[in-house]
Amino acid sequence: MPGYGQFCPVAKTSELLCERWTPLVLRELMCGSTRFSEVQRGVPLVSPALLTKRLRQLVAAGVVERTATGREITYTLTAAGWELYPLIEAMGVWGQRWARSSYGPDELDPSLLMWDIRRMLTPGGLAERPTVIEFRLRDGPPRRARYWLVVDEQDIDLCLIDPLRDVDLCVEASLRALTEVWMGDRAMADALADGSIRLTGPADLVGRFPAWLGCHPVLGVVPAATRG
Repeated sequence: MPGYGQFCPVAKTSELLCERWTPLVLRELMCGSTRFSEVQRGVPLVSPALLTKRLRQLVAAGVVERTATGREITYTLTAAGWELYPLIEAMGVWGQRWARSSYGPDELDPSLLMWDIRRMLTPGGLAERPTVIEFRLRDGPPRRARYWLVVDEQDIDLCLIDPLRDVDLCVEASLRALTEVWMGDRAMADALADGSIRLTGPADLVGRFPAWLGCHPVLGVVPAATRG
């Protein structure tokens, strides 16, 4: 985008951050993505060419460091990049308070939801052994209606195809209901009561799952603003 032609630091920062997709690319890097494919999973609508361009701009600005080890390329935030964290977080909090989503059909994305859940959850606390959770989204698009989380004490893997392991807990839900619970707009207990989310499995896992899943640790606890 053209520069603002001002020495003002707000203008200089805007020249970098106000480029389309740039705040979301930074969000992904701040959430732990380091590879191109990982960033793209969190920003699925950006074209590969444009994502490449944005990453190059961030590298040129000294906000992101690009490292090549053999054929593997990773992207990590520099000290300047991490200093932007409060700004990106504040954008999310403000949006959740004042511009909260109404979860229209064009905003509900099962892959983004499951990717966000996977990276925000804490592995421990669900079971003492590796556990497989299958998510069945009733209204998910073809080929994006089933996901699996493989959970152990150290890590959580998100599988887009059947891992061919025994399923310990099945979560059947409408995409909207699961999104609303994750973002703090509905209580899991209410969704379970009206059947929009159903849990099938051993009683101990069914009992622990709602508290283990919880909601988004930053944005799910932000109340909507009362206008007027």
